[in-house]
Amino acid sequence: MASTGKPATLTERRAEELRLEVAVAARDIFLADGSFSATVERICEAVGIAPRTFHRHFPVKEDVVLPLFGKFGSLSIHVLADAEPDSDPVDVLVQAFGSEVPKRDQFEVDRAFMALVLSDPQYRLRWLDWGQDLVGPVTEFLVARFDIGTDSFSRDLPAQLVIQACRHAYVHWVEHGDFTNLQSALRIAMEMIVGSLDPK
Repeated sequence: MASTGKPATLTERRAEELRLEVAVAARDIFLADGSFSATVERICEAVGIAPRTFHRHFPVKEDVVLPLFGKFGSLSIHVLADAEPDSDPVDVLVQAFGSEVPKRDQFEVDRAFMALVLSDPQYRLRWLDWGQDLVGPVTEFLVARFDIGTDSFSRDLPAQLVIQACRHAYVHWVEHGDFTNLQSALRIAMEMIVGSLDPK
């Protein structure tokens, strides 16, 4: 869920907690089955909610993965927002996009889930769409440190490159399975992108 700047109400927080609980249960079922074929009814049974409640939070079944992506994205945004002004931008970007997986210490679960997401066009599309929510926060982080320009194309392009590089690094991790390679790939990509920018 994208931040609006206002604190969430209790009702909104509870709804977000339920969405995440349903998403985690769905992920676990998908992983156990090795596919996204589980029905809404089966997911609802695992969480103890009615299908009507499921559809109030997820208009279509494929949206059930969005809270998982959203949680990762909000953690990335916090890392970017909390970075000290004099911190190394490459280090911050690598931490923002590569620290959540080791923190949870569920490498194979996360990798298997990403493999499922990448193998299904509907779920992959949601992953690609979700990444666009990070363009604004990445742009803010970079604009504070580099002379990027003022037109919208020049201003957003570095953030778009960062997000695309992250996608590519995660695909590489899914295909090759070594998390240290993911972090190395992220560092290589961020060094290339940041190295092309002019410091303020």
